[in-house]
Amino acid sequence: MQTKKIGQILAEERQRRSITVAQMAAITKIKPKYLKYLEANQFNKLPSATFVKGFIKAYARVLDFDQKPLLALLRRDYQEDQSGKLLPREFISPVVKKQSFWRPVTLVAVIIATVFFTLLGYVGWQWHNFNRPPRLEVFSPKENDFVSSQIAVSGLTDNEAIVTVNAQPVALKPDGTFHTEVYLPKEGITTLTVEAIDQRGKSNVKQITVYVRF
Repeated sequence: MQTKKIGQILAEERQRRSITVAQMAAITKIKPKYLKYLEANQFNKLPSATFVKGFIKAYARVLDFDQKPLLALLRRDYQEDQSGKLLPREFISPVVKKQSFWRPVTLVAVIIATVFFTLLGYVGWQWHNFNRPPRLEVFSPKENDFVSSQIAVSGLTDNEAIVTVNAQPVALKPDGTFHTEVYLPKEGITTLTVEAIDQRGKSNVKQITVYVRF
């Protein structure tokens, strides 16, 4: 079912009360041609939106209508453009929204914001890399392993780091892996301390508890 527009409602009510356009013009002091444009919803042929609202209020007084619902109906179907004219919402809304969002000022602001957050992300990434300790992984032994007195320790770190196992330096391979053997003189629970120190002095320490059995 098609929804009636403001002009059709006014015209039908005027006709129902047997009031002619000429009579309505005489009562409201509005030109007959304006009344016809109003009832035909031809707002582009009428003066500004302010006059259209005044015409509707005049109709409301003659027809003994509450003007607020009539004006709400007008706002539902029509919108005022920059020149003050009323245009159907389905015509003006997409154009206005598209142009208002992609104005040059908006586009410049989006570009500046994109550059700013890109630089901020880069600085944050560099700060993180500068402050993080060197990578350190210990492949063997595993936590709580049972081991003999001669134990093999292997792992991986950054290829420019210095690695020690129980404070003893360990040689690194070009890919950052290391392997060494440590002698544990006593049976029982022992903690191995593996440490990697990079050129900035940042340190990463792993402590592995093992059970020594001869």
